[in-house]
Amino acid sequence: MPNQHLLLTLTLVLFSTLILAGCENYAEKTHPSWVAPPAGAVFDDSTIYARIAQAVQTDPDLRGINIDIKVKDGNVTLFGTASNENQVTRINMHAWIADGVKKVDNQIVIQ
Repeated sequence: MPNQHLLLTLTLVLFSTLILAGCENYAEKTHPSWVAPPAGAVFDDSTIYARIAQAVQTDPDLRGINIDIKVKDGNVTLFGTASNENQVTRINMHAWIADGVKKVDNQIVIQ
């Protein structure tokens, strides 16, 4: 039984060594035409605000709703009143799906 443990241990060490040896010098094996991908899109606060405001204004379930949208460093705060829970949920959804949003603080209350 002890020989089986030793054999298993040696097999695992050998296998691990072979795998790690295959990873060596990865950068040298990369094709010369490879370039780093560009950084992801960056959205400024005014763009985030405009996208959320436009989505809320064009949503038929939110017609006539009175809310304020504040955006700072991708963090959105929503203020105002809604008629029902569905409106609160829809406003929250519009804020979250806007590109560049990091966090949403929904302070809308049902009137």
